[in-house]
Amino acid sequence: MNKDIEQLLAEEAEASDTNQDAPIPTSAILSRPNQEGSIVYSIRLYPDEVVALRALADATGVPASTLVRSWILEHTELGQITDAESELHAAQLHLAHLQRFLSRNAS
Repeated sequence: MNKDIEQLLAEEAEASDTNQDAPIPTSAILSRPNQEGSIVYSIRLYPDEVVALRALADATGVPASTLVRSWILEHTELGQITDAESELHAAQLHLAHLQRFLSRNAS
């Protein structure tokens, strides 16, 4: 990195740290990317499901939330499942989830 840029960044960081309560200038344009119109949607997962999700996300090289979002968008864009193979796959996933649930709650 260029020494001038490094020095400028160091000076700006120092100024920011020493002046944390400074008012935001009226000329500043504030934005919150990805906030307009987006809604946070929470889901409940068992700890082992979270571990598996994080492992898959790590292997894929994306954050877990991005991976889950891509799956949701992929399925909502497809609309109704019309392919028999897709229906079978969905049923298998549902049955695997049900089996995990029953094994956790067995007395």
